Amino acid sequence: MTVPLRTRFAPSPTGSLHVGGVRTALYCRLVARQTGGRFLLRIEDTDRARSTEEAASGIVADLRWLGLTWDEGPDAPSACGPFFQSQRLERYDEVLRSLLASGHAYEAWEDAAELAAMRQAAEAAGDALRYRRRQVSAAQVEAWKAEGRRPVVRLAAPNKDVTHDDVILGPVTVEAAQLDDFVLRKADGFPTYHFAVVVDDHDMGIDLVLRGQEHLMNTHKHLQIYEALGWTPPRAGHLPLIFNPTGTKMSKRDKARVAREAVRAKAAASSHGKDLAWLAELTGLPVAELAAFMAKTNDGVATATLIAQRLNVALPLIEVADFRMQGFLPEAIVNMMALLGFGTEDGREVLSQEELAEVFDLRRVNLTAARFDETKARWMNGQWMVRLSPDALAKHFEAWCALTDSPFARWTADRRTRLLENYKARASTFAELAVAARAYLVAPDSWDEAALRKHLGIEGRQALSAVRAALGDLEDDAPATVSATVAAVAERLGLGLGKVAQPLRVAFMGVPVSPPIEETYALLGREEALSRIDRLLAHLG
Repeated sequence: MTVPLRTRFAPSPTGSLHVGGVRTALYCRLVARQTGGRFLLRIEDTDRARSTEEAASGIVADLRWLGLTWDEGPDAPSACGPFFQSQRLERYDEVLRSLLASGHAYEAWEDAAELAAMRQAAEAAGDALRYRRRQVSAAQVEAWKAEGRRPVVRLAAPNKDVTHDDVILGPVTVEAAQLDDFVLRKADGFPTYHFAVVVDDHDMGIDLVLRGQEHLMNTHKHLQIYEALGWTPPRAGHLPLIFNPTGTKMSKRDKARVAREAVRAKAAASSHGKDLAWLAELTGLPVAELAAFMAKTNDGVATATLIAQRLNVALPLIEVADFRMQGFLPEAIVNMMALLGFGTEDGREVLSQEELAEVFDLRRVNLTAARFDETKARWMNGQWMVRLSPDALAKHFEAWCALTDSPFARWTADRRTRLLENYKARASTFAELAVAARAYLVAPDSWDEAALRKHLGIEGRQALSAVRAALGDLEDDAPATVSATVAAVAERLGLGLGKVAQPLRVAFMGVPVSPPIEETYALLGREEALSRIDRLLAHLG
């Protein structure tokens, strides 16, 4: 009998949602669905310096857009809430008092300078600083209090090895000599991540924690807190990292790296040299800010994005927002992330969340890092472009048009749907589709010379003039009528259909490639279509 499991996704709102977080949330949700359990969303916003409400709202919105909805969390309250850590401070203080009373935790009074000196001494001895409790007199404590110093609270580490039995990696042990008395509450009164996450997971009844392997060594700290409190810890599994094709960790810093390379390449190809005044003029950013960015003292994503836009450079796809702007489908992103670290037994790759819930198995999660391949991601999105129902695809396209302020947003819904039906198999993303369909927005100001020679000789011009007259006389512009009219002109002139259709395509699009003539005509609209024929005929004389 399957035991229902409570799982959770607990992002920190210090920036946009990383696609690695998408995979974590998805795996947690799949386990909950498979077992008939519950999936929770918790916002870990105790980092007051970096957490923002805007980031929290963005993460929630991205998860909803992806279809990774939760059973309990923001906007889905339950008895174990609230689900923002900043709203749970009284509970953390309550638990902390019990640890202080039991002697499992204590106050430590060193300031930043003293800790730095201790760290330097340890490094000079060839070791890392592992803090252990220091005996301090009551008089010294009173003196520190008088000067306004505030203590942190540390956990008294047990003098024994700590073993974590990972559900993915197996047993992992940290020896007692490697442990230290880590901080539970900072001097500002806010709990550390390590302390708050333990209290939250206990209070919320979490049975299984899944997170990236970068958190593996944190789990040993959490087990010490659970033991000190006498609580049973949830099981935990650590997922493989996600690397770029080059073998480096997929990180937001990649955006800054690509933007810097673009600036250097632009400078090398011109007379700009190291002077950044040209870049300041181009971006509107202060030279000092740009200098800090180029010196790698600032990896600001906003700065990198603006530079890339001005230099017409594509940045790596790292965050959900990047994929959304490029016109990826949420179904494809979820599908793609599921397979970064997991493979189905039968080799299937294009799977919905419902299908993934049927086949997902933690025992098949890889132990080694997965590699993100943008080419494969675009292929996956192309599969979903044709797999989704017309209505679902149209809703996604409408949302993308609004997000990017695309000119297609000003088209009617029926016209956008027709565009999708004709181009969804020709483009892997909405951004690619928009490029492919740009000719519908802007009439060609020139025509392919090879096409003019091939399709618009004397015979082609006669065909174009004849079909212009026939289309101009139509009272019914339905695609079937347009198709029949073009065919009738071809028959009357004794020409193959292509001899009439290709000159029309050149007139409509500037090149002899387009969807079927009747569809192209419908997408342009009668007035624009006839105008484009007239322009080409006038050009040909």
